[in-house]
Amino acid sequence: MSAQQDTQKSPKPEAHSPADRPSRIIPVIAKNFTFDPVTIHLKVNEKVELDVTASGQPVGIRINPFPDGAKANTPPGLSFLFGEDCYKLKPNEMVPIQIEATEPGTYTFSCCKGCGADRKTMRGQIIVDPAS
Repeated sequence: MSAQQDTQKSPKPEAHSPADRPSRIIPVIAKNFTFDPVTIHLKVNEKVELDVTASGQPVGIRINPFPDGAKANTPPGLSFLFGEDCYKLKPNEMVPIQIEATEPGTYTFSCCKGCGADRKTMRGQIIVDPAS
């Protein structure tokens, strides 16, 4: 790469700088084909960060932005700072996932990496309650 090309590249912005982090951080551990916690409660309009860690084995996590049982043309009820479909983690790696809950409902998250036969049972729920 030439020096001119190198200077034309802009620095990659820091994805999760402390100033951008929501005030509520929820650690999620993925191990032994389970997520802990398996149920996460949020309120409508709440912004959170899930700090998902793969403990000892590679894992993936996919959070469905649509409520369980949604009909066609239902808008998503969860929005993400980054639009990843499947976050894939190496053993002992952590990925921060910033979420904003916009609609009440139950949203399923699951493993999205072929890490073993038991991955199909690796599920959890985000329950979004109406704002108080």
